[in-house]
Amino acid sequence: MNKAKAVTDQMNPDDVVEFLAAHPDFFVGREQLLQSLTLVQDNGNTVSLVERQASMLREQNAETRSKLDELLAAAESNNDVFDKCRALILSLISSHDSDSFFSALENSFNQEFKSTAYSLIIFGNTPRQINHFTSVVNESSAAEYVGALMRATEPTMGVLRSAEQDFLFRHASDKVRSAAVLAVRIDEPIALLAIGSEDKDYFKSGLGTLFIGFVADALALLLPRHIDH
Repeated sequence: MNKAKAVTDQMNPDDVVEFLAAHPDFFVGREQLLQSLTLVQDNGNTVSLVERQASMLREQNAETRSKLDELLAAAESNNDVFDKCRALILSLISSHDSDSFFSALENSFNQEFKSTAYSLIIFGNTPRQINHFTSVVNESSAAEYVGALMRATEPTMGVLRSAEQDFLFRHASDKVRSAAVLAVRIDEPIALLAIGSEDKDYFKSGLGTLFIGFVADALALLLPRHIDH
């Protein structure tokens, strides 16, 4: 029995693990030994330990790059949404009367957000049509169709239920594949703002709602002065 065989018989894998854990610098100066070590892969092929480490680093780098790309894409998307919301709010603040106020909303949805459909539903006791996309409806009647959206404390993003979509977008409902719905509230909801897109990914359910929620907050302050005009 040679010396190596005798040492092997006296040790078990746990001993090797314990030794290497206690001596992390063991392979320093023993690069040739390190390169000679091999691992058996799932497919049965053998690969050197160095090659396996290089492969793992490449996989980690690819995963890191993918996550970085996702973060950059999300940042660009959020920046785009912020710019649109900022422009909309500034135009609403500068509106000198109700006609220009509601026109500013429509122009923003049509030109900035490139919406397929949009509507502003205001809750009141006297149902009426303010313009082709803004109407006053009875709150209890609206609750039959969009009650969950009215109760929501955060903007709803993504795909709506058929009854909700039909109520909000009416004749344009079949064109909408994703939507953002904002409950405009002071203490209780005073209106619902709905923006629809034919792009199913435009308003994703995981999209950040910070900036678009700010639009609802701004409307809660500005809308009441225009409801009765």
